[in-house]
Amino acid sequence: MRVLLLAASLAFAAGAQERQLLDEVVAVVDAHSVTLSELAAETRIRLVEQQGPQLASAQLDRALLAASLRRLVQERVVLSEVERLKLFDLDRAEVEGALARLRSRFPTPGGWEAFTRRLELTDEEIGAILARELRVARYLDNRLKLAAQLREGELEEAWKAQGRSGDREELRQRLAKEKYERLLTELLADLRRKANVRIVDPLEGEARSIAAGGR
Repeated sequence: MRVLLLAASLAFAAGAQERQLLDEVVAVVDAHSVTLSELAAETRIRLVEQQGPQLASAQLDRALLAASLRRLVQERVVLSEVERLKLFDLDRAEVEGALARLRSRFPTPGGWEAFTRRLELTDEEIGAILARELRVARYLDNRLKLAAQLREGELEEAWKAQGRSGDREELRQRLAKEKYERLLTELLADLRRKANVRIVDPLEGEARSIAAGGR
């Protein structure tokens, strides 16, 4: 009997430790905490958005979570600025449309329901995550799309520098992408200086992965 009680106690302690790990705060952005379980859930949503429902229950390793955390912190930093300026509010139809697009990635209603149960999120909570993505994307597009357009003088100078060889249109696209990414990096750095960001756990190095569960 003592052995059984000890085994049960150890199992309970291990379960409690696992729940604590899943709920640990990994970052704080302007008083908004990000837990590991929230990060895992949002990572799965993005994987399904980008690559399909086959990744809905994929194992999330630390490298993937670390990259997702960096992206999420950047997104929250931008969102702080969007909310401060009261920009790009979405109406209900836009949010429902984004949610419907994500739901349509699953071939059956049962697949979607299983996904939401795994994440332990309601449709409304998932819609809020998608709405945040939309607002951030619109802000960045508004701030950077025009500024990142490549002037003919810039293209001509680069075209001359490479001896007027190669595909000129391919060069234009590459330079425009590089300019956008440079401006984005500068903008994110500027917004991060304004924000209060604290990374509690960067999720780098060796540690366990998170399998099917999101939260």
